[in-house]
Amino acid sequence: MKVSTNMNKIKAIGFDLGHTLVDSKNPLNLQSLYDDALKDILINCGIPENVVMIDQAKNILLKYNTRINHREHEVKSDDIFTEIFNRWGIEADNSVLNIAKRAFYDFIQNGCIPFDDTLPLLQKLKEKNIKTGILTDVAYGMDNCFSMRDIIPIERYMDITLTSVDVGFRKPNSAGYLLLLKALQVKPEEMLFVGDEDKDIEGANAVNIPSVLINRDNKDKNYGQLFTVKSLTEVLSILCYQNC
Repeated sequence: MKVSTNMNKIKAIGFDLGHTLVDSKNPLNLQSLYDDALKDILINCGIPENVVMIDQAKNILLKYNTRINHREHEVKSDDIFTEIFNRWGIEADNSVLNIAKRAFYDFIQNGCIPFDDTLPLLQKLKEKNIKTGILTDVAYGMDNCFSMRDIIPIERYMDITLTSVDVGFRKPNSAGYLLLLKALQVKPEEMLFVGDEDKDIEGANAVNIPSVLINRDNKDKNYGQLFTVKSLTEVLSILCYQNC
């Protein structure tokens, strides 16, 4: 474990959400789910299944797939789904868009649950009066009414939750990290940021927040993180080292 001599007492911890606090059975790249998710949209909107329409929509989703086409500016879900319906030659009002979005997001969120080590860590942090927050990128401009469903089991432990829709930018852009610091009212050196991807680490490092990589599969990953942990409960050891 590398230790920085420039860190102050830790007062807050920021977290990524998916694959950090919450386990998802789905891959990071959701492309393999497109067919079934789009079929659900057609069914829920009362549109007969149509292979051509599904292929048209898949091409639009691929354009907005950040695992294939990187972007830091976030897009709005209404823009994505309006583009799909326009390609289908259907004028969709807000009611139809909401039905389509619910069907799509219900499908891709299915099976999201907290990791076994998530609640024990968050409970300990609250006992220690450590502030906690989430900064998460959402898929395809997912509205907060959908994305917040993933944090329901841990919501009571969070002081603030920010999504890329709230921020307007995706990680590693600095905007979200700076908003998180402001919301938690701490300096960069007074907070840790825990995430599972290179963009989590890069973004934290860019604003001088001590970065922690959660490496559950124990593969060789060097993204420039200050600390590496195999389990979230190991974050307590970092706190003890810095605060005790």
